[in-house]
Amino acid sequence: MNEAVQELEPHTSKETEIQKESVVMHRSRKKIKATIYLTEEAEQAFTELYIHRLRKDRKIDRSMIACDAIQMLYEKECVGPTN
Repeated sequence: MNEAVQELEPHTSKETEIQKESVVMHRSRKKIKATIYLTEEAEQAFTELYIHRLRKDRKIDRSMIACDAIQMLYEKECVGPTN
């Protein structure tokens, strides 16, 4: 690919690349059914996030949102920054 074409390609942020990798990893993993209890505020935020993603034409299910949130929280609290 020549340099002119490379310059025309949109640059994706590191966060976008991480999200794409996360989606691929989640799709390839076995799903386990679980029951969780949410506060009203958490349920409202969850629903708004789901609607927001649907409006942006990001085909995603509610389970994927929950998995992403849990994984991000785990990385933040247990793994820490990777420098």
